Amino acid sequence: MKQMRNVRDRIYVSTKGMPTEIKTADQARAAVEKSLKRLNLEKIDFYFVWCVRKVEQYEMAMKKGGLYDGLLKCKEQGLIDHIAISSHLTGEKTSRILEKGEFDGVLMGVNILNFLYRWEGVLRAYEMGLGVLAMNPLAGGAIPEYADQLKFLSGEDENPVEAALRFCISCPQITVALNGFTTREHIDMACRVADNCRPFNPEEIERIKKHIAEKMNSLCTGCGYCLEGCPKKIPIASYMQFYNQKMLFGKSDDEMIESIDLQHNWQLLAERAADAADCSECGRCEEACTQHLNIIERLREIAQWEKKAHKPVR
Repeated sequence: MKQMRNVRDRIYVSTKGMPTEIKTADQARAAVEKSLKRLNLEKIDFYFVWCVRKVEQYEMAMKKGGLYDGLLKCKEQGLIDHIAISSHLTGEKTSRILEKGEFDGVLMGVNILNFLYRWEGVLRAYEMGLGVLAMNPLAGGAIPEYADQLKFLSGEDENPVEAALRFCISCPQITVALNGFTTREHIDMACRVADNCRPFNPEEIERIKKHIAEKMNSLCTGCGYCLEGCPKKIPIASYMQFYNQKMLFGKSDDEMIESIDLQHNWQLLAERAADAADCSECGRCEEACTQHLNIIERLREIAQWEKKAHKPVR
């Protein structure tokens, strides 16, 4: 930051605080002051209420005298410019939070493979004139790792990685695509895509949805119709999105078991009210499924993965 001080007006600085770690307004103020001192700055452009994986964590941040109140005071005193939220919730839940008008922007894990699960939140933020940051545009590295299996993503004269980058970089609904790099070639590729891609219009986004459904008709599309009649309140759509990894990438049972902890604590299943083993096999979800998926059989399989991963029923 010292080296870039002469171009500070061209740089946006952000930092973050977790509601589970910063529980009071005083703690929030201390965290902001610590960041300012470390960075040798007078002001932080964006402060994120970070890693909201459950609605309860959002509510924790918003309680009186909590993290958000502390950030508001810092904003009033000119220590930060904008308060934003980092959401790992579904698009629907993110949308409901944003509608309250408390945040200036949102950071979401959205990419060409999972946008159906989060797009409602992206659209709501865009409609409200909020900034939208897309993290994991390459699905945490899964797209380059499984590029051969994902060739259906590619348009003309591009590979799956370039298609995925183009999806996030070109979408007018997304303000910034946060792409990770490990080599200079990765930077060059992202810049090349950014320099030459055109925005996707709504019709093209619908075409992508159809393309994914047609090419991978055994995948869950995240429509959510299966949720309406489940007597056990199992997050079926989230479980089926998780199962997509097996269908897309040919993951083994051991690999799926290894990834369950990540899903339970950070991703699709962080807010589950019930586990796969709670399924009563009533069949309502399969009757509602537009993809005609064998949901009950898949839940049985996932229940065995959860059992082997030693995850308790909630």
